[in-house]
Amino acid sequence: MSDSNDRRDDEKRELECLRLASDLRQLAKDTLDPELKAHCLQMAKHWSGEGDEPPAKDDTGLDRGLVH
Repeated sequence: MSDSNDRRDDEKRELECLRLASDLRQLAKDTLDPELKAHCLQMAKHWSGEGDEPPAKDDTGLDRGLVH
């Protein structure tokens, strides 16, 4: 029983982290302050777990950034 509770708690935490990362990306998109934008994107990477992975490449071979 505790294994299923632990798994559910882990899934809940992962979802909360992804929501936080999404909110941070939206804040980065909405702000005009370049330092705040960079900080929000850095924090979004951290909370989404992307900071541990190499940057994704698109079909042009360039890094896909979070800034549009």
